[in-house]
Amino acid sequence: MADSSFFQQTYCIDYNGWVTGSSPAPPPKQIDFDSQTIPELIYTKSTSDRVCTVFDAEKITYTFAKMRQEMENLAAGLISIGLKQGDRILIAGSNHSQVLISSLACARAGLVFSLVNPNFAKSSHLKRALVLGQFRAVVCFQAHQFGPDHLNSLLLEIAPELMKCRKGELKSEQVPKLSHVILAEEEHKHAGTFTLSEVFLKSSPDKILRLLPDYTKWSPHKLACLQFTLGTTEHPKLVALSHYQMLNGARAVAGAFGIQQHHAIACALPIFRIAIFNLVCLSPFLTECRVIFPEPSPLPKNLFASVSKYSCTTLLSNGAALRLLLKISQNQRVKLSALENILLIGDRVSKEVLRLIKMQAENVKIIAVGYLLTETASIPLMGDQNTDFTRNVGKAIAGYETRLVPLAESGAEEVGVGQLGRLLIRVYYGSVFMGYAPDTKGSEKWVDTGDIARMDENGAIEIIANSADLIYDKNNCLVEHWNIERLLNQNELIKGVQVVSKGKGEPVTAICVARSTQFHAAKLKDELKSMCREHRFPVPDVFAFVDDFPRVHTKIQKFRLRAKLQAGKIAVF
Repeated sequence: MADSSFFQQTYCIDYNGWVTGSSPAPPPKQIDFDSQTIPELIYTKSTSDRVCTVFDAEKITYTFAKMRQEMENLAAGLISIGLKQGDRILIAGSNHSQVLISSLACARAGLVFSLVNPNFAKSSHLKRALVLGQFRAVVCFQAHQFGPDHLNSLLLEIAPELMKCRKGELKSEQVPKLSHVILAEEEHKHAGTFTLSEVFLKSSPDKILRLLPDYTKWSPHKLACLQFTLGTTEHPKLVALSHYQMLNGARAVAGAFGIQQHHAIACALPIFRIAIFNLVCLSPFLTECRVIFPEPSPLPKNLFASVSKYSCTTLLSNGAALRLLLKISQNQRVKLSALENILLIGDRVSKEVLRLIKMQAENVKIIAVGYLLTETASIPLMGDQNTDFTRNVGKAIAGYETRLVPLAESGAEEVGVGQLGRLLIRVYYGSVFMGYAPDTKGSEKWVDTGDIARMDENGAIEIIANSADLIYDKNNCLVEHWNIERLLNQNELIKGVQVVSKGKGEPVTAICVARSTQFHAAKLKDELKSMCREHRFPVPDVFAFVDDFPRVHTKIQKFRLRAKLQAGKIAVF
């Protein structure tokens, strides 16, 4: 448990609304602004000169009025180059000012946008994204991991026709829907591509009035975004999201976390995660708070400098990144006295992080954890000091519900307190889960997250594993691989271990990464087996040693490890 003395005189997450395990509560009060579209929300602040967003490294500040103006200019430009309502546009970029403007412009023009990490390692990965989403246009920002002009190089591998075609007239069998390529790296100009500044210049006051569609006639349940899932348990899928779900998801999280007008939020998380985009990019229009982006990189080196410079009251990060940054700044005696709230996404909070926060941000009143879910475009589960957030991810905030259903192999009829079950989350009240592309006409209200979890007596959820990673032995008994991993990870010679199996009844395999390249595999294997026996844990049938694990956004992709085992690309003994 966290140190209770650290939380004297603190505030708590507002869970008002539905709480799993309680009697059905009335739905959240529905008022007019609950049924807005994204453009309608933006126009509520269309004339305000109050600062809403700052991009520190770019030295760009947006007022609400300037944001609306930029949105309209780019929206009219996109239509002027031949894009039409309903067309899909892929925006490959991270925390850059024009990524935000491009997203809002798409929403204003009636285009369906998708945000994606620009750091595609291979052209085949980019091609899969373009084909899966049937995107007609792509906006390419710098891939900081690979350097300038990376995405254009990948596109030329996929569609060499781009070198000879006219702008907006690409025709390629490899990406049959793609016609428009827009480069946001202005110093790189290529045949067949627009630059983003060119698209802006296609706009005019007359075109804004004449070409932009009448958003007041749109349904809030209109498709707004197709967003890729993270891809930790399988290849990324495209989730269909409505204006209603995105706005109310942001509203629910802002309300639960207590974001208010006087708050300045430092964002150290990537906005190509749609739940982060909704929270930090829409909250200013919901609460009149300010959002500060220290750098385009979601792990900004100058994060704390920006926090101090803009007197940020709120920080969005994750536990692993914040721990690293706090340890670096500890020697510099950095004090983050303005910080009042910290929201850590996607990770359990370690006691070391709590200790470092106590030392360097002594005025923090709320530390919370959150569970991101692409299918709800929000953070539907949040936890604070009233839950053991060194272990749990919290419980449902207002507007969402959770439910655990029995594992198919267990034969149980219901899931009791502390028992394992599949985690289901109900999408925001008043909407349905629209499904995955290409079928975006879903009607279900519950999303199967794929996570295996258990719930305590207070309704707090602990994520245990993913259903795709479950292991059953030859007797159809569940092997609690997560316990084996936690145990073996305590071995000082091991950097990490993942326990997997190729299928039901197949050998249980412990795939390890040793801390040193100079190790004796047989001796280390025997030592790890002895640890399991000493603690009366199941002993893996076979062991393997690899240099590192495949990851996406620091999360290990077990499905790729299984595929390598099945293909014989990992030697076991």
